[in-house]
Amino acid sequence: MKVLIIGAGVSGLFIAYELLKRGVGEITIVDAKTPGSGASLRNVACFRSSFTSPEHVILMKESIKKWLEIRDSWGVGIHQNGYIWVARKNETIDVFKKLSQFHNSYGVPTRIIGKDELKEKEPYMNIDIVEGALYDPTAGKMNLMEVFTELYLRVKKMGAKIIPYTPIEKLVVSGGRVKSAISPRGQLDADVFIVAAAEGSKKILESIGVDVPIEPVPRHPIVTEAYSEIIKAGLVIDWDTPGSPHITQTSHGSIILARDVKDEPWIPLNSQRLDAIYKIVKPLSELYPALRYINITRYWMGYYDMTPDHHPIYGPVHPFENLYIAAGFSGHGLMMAPMTGVVIANWVVDGKPGIEVAENLTLERFKTGKLVKELAVIG
Repeated sequence: MKVLIIGAGVSGLFIAYELLKRGVGEITIVDAKTPGSGASLRNVACFRSSFTSPEHVILMKESIKKWLEIRDSWGVGIHQNGYIWVARKNETIDVFKKLSQFHNSYGVPTRIIGKDELKEKEPYMNIDIVEGALYDPTAGKMNLMEVFTELYLRVKKMGAKIIPYTPIEKLVVSGGRVKSAISPRGQLDADVFIVAAAEGSKKILESIGVDVPIEPVPRHPIVTEAYSEIIKAGLVIDWDTPGSPHITQTSHGSIILARDVKDEPWIPLNSQRLDAIYKIVKPLSELYPALRYINITRYWMGYYDMTPDHHPIYGPVHPFENLYIAAGFSGHGLMMAPMTGVVIANWVVDGKPGIEVAENLTLERFKTGKLVKELAVIG
């Protein structure tokens, strides 16, 4: 079986990794630019299963198991040091209690913590302005460049051919099957085609009359100089502030701050939004007063490839019997990537994803109206 994967981000690489483990030996991965140059490496590099839909909770819980196996077998920097969802309002604690009950019903041990425990976990936080928090002990963060590089090298060593600077302009179909992909380098033929090109998936599939409801929405993470440890958790989220500002600290000490700042889809990633810095820093410096004395070195833009229900689009693309998609992760592609590899590889090899809830996330749901809503769209 000859497989062409379009997109050499973390999803495309994990799909190749799982297919190679299953004995699919002829795999080519192409990317419009370089591997990981899209959302994969423009990322705060955290993971969690504390979501608000069964689909996300189940798939992310399995993905965390995979990440921990990868940590132990690959020897890469993956740290299960938790997420903290901060409540500034007392009524938010009641919301968190319901969320925790929902998580617990799926085996995710989130719980409510009060101010005293919050201060123990985050000694630099100003707990005078908060009421408590939802704590997810299974969540965490990773050394993104280390993990991505190790994945890339393993996929290459296993035999995949990875070709950068090869944008796919269109697909060619005949008799209900995709026959080839056309790029400036020429025609690429395969038996199976997998589109994992984030927002680029939309244009590629439009070439064969398939509408994919993905819009790339910009995000604006801010990066500081390296400092001693201020943020202990993998990620801290200010739930009650609009845009849910969130903060993490890398293994080398830089602090990353981000927030949902309203912006227009599809704007170029070299655009400047200097007002985003104030909007992001102000609420987080209220939570962590030490931030007022920290120097910002840079900020970057990256896309969340958003779908209408904030869930990925997985699986077969009808009516084409040899075409699959893995895109539209709405900001959660990295944390979900190991299971993306598993379910897409299963679909290709076995004809089904292996995890039942993944079948709820096919492209067909936008035709039938069976959308799956997610409320917690954060890092």
